Amino acid sequence: MNQNAYFVQQIKDSMMPSTGCTEPVAIALNTATARKHASGSFVRLTLTLDPYLYKNAMGVGIPGSDERGVALCAALGVTAGNADAKMNVLGEVSEEALLKAKELQADVKVEVLQSGSTLFIQTELYTDIDAIRVITLGEHTNIVDISHAPFPQFEYKDEPLGEAEIQQYSLKDFIDFADTVAVEELVFLEEGLKMNRTIAAEGKNFGLGAQLESLLEQGLLADSPATAAKRVTAAGSFARMSGVSLPVMTATGSGNQGITLFLTIDAVAQKLNIAHERELRAIALAALVNIFGKSYIGALSAICACGVASGLGASIGICYLLGGGEKQMLGAARNILGAISGMVCDGAKEGCAHKVELSAGLAVDAAMLAMAGRDVSEQDGILAEDLGGLFSNLGYLVNTGMAKTNEAIVEIMTRK
Repeated sequence: MNQNAYFVQQIKDSMMPSTGCTEPVAIALNTATARKHASGSFVRLTLTLDPYLYKNAMGVGIPGSDERGVALCAALGVTAGNADAKMNVLGEVSEEALLKAKELQADVKVEVLQSGSTLFIQTELYTDIDAIRVITLGEHTNIVDISHAPFPQFEYKDEPLGEAEIQQYSLKDFIDFADTVAVEELVFLEEGLKMNRTIAAEGKNFGLGAQLESLLEQGLLADSPATAAKRVTAAGSFARMSGVSLPVMTATGSGNQGITLFLTIDAVAQKLNIAHERELRAIALAALVNIFGKSYIGALSAICACGVASGLGASIGICYLLGGGEKQMLGAARNILGAISGMVCDGAKEGCAHKVELSAGLAVDAAMLAMAGRDVSEQDGILAEDLGGLFSNLGYLVNTGMAKTNEAIVEIMTRK
């Protein structure tokens, strides 16, 4: 496989449609898989989660439901989940299935591991004649075990992040790809654009999206590329986190990261009338940077990746839209990490839309400043000269320096 083909496949593998926030959806996929393989009538279910995934499933909206909670996510997977639909497992939730799930959640026991950042979901589902265990490990859809009782031994190990293959490449390699890949190879990105534009349009009708539209109409927000990016990404994120039953094209396992990556670049391209082919190439470049960044910080962490991964990728993509080169792109990356590298992830909920709004607006500003020759010095704080150094430092900060941060966040959230 040549380099361009490898990069195209990496981007495709990092994207998947999801109806609803990916953490509760991953729980529902796991329990739906257990129910699919179990015989007999449901009796009870024990769900075990890593603390990072638990944090992101506690309070976020669930598609098709007027209530929230981890136990309800699990129960909905049993009563309404389509295990063959992957992250669209809750794409169709009937009133009957929802009512049944509300009844079943009393028989769902939720346990949380004391520590560990490797994504982990384990369901033990018991019926009147059967018992089955399903384990998801590392990624939201990576089901590694489906076993009937007696269950074989499985030991959860919180493996440190190893060196990913994509870390062998540089920003220059990603730029060369964006310049040379046949545009026909990027047509698949159209689906993500359409999907994420659709939920953003829905989100402009209520909540944060509607309020930002009102502020614009009152003249209290400037009609600028940065504002355009903030409006569309905030609307899409708020709708998604509220539980709107519309799919989103995710990026590296996150719908909000997909919204940030696609729609920030799209807003600037539309505002500045940039050719569509150029936009697709910019999105592809941003996607590779996002994949590269997440390989250092992990699938789930104590920081908000919408800012430091997908937002940073979008900022580099905007530099590409505007004709910038590697120098300007690295400047934009330093402008991002020099500003919001410490924005924590305190669980999935509607408030995430404010972080997405901030990340999208900063992505545009960071790119514009870098194009004008202004960027934060590589000597500042945790910054570095090149993209690998930037993300290596960030990964060390997150995975070593902030090892206890997630525990503190979960403790605060569970005290409420």
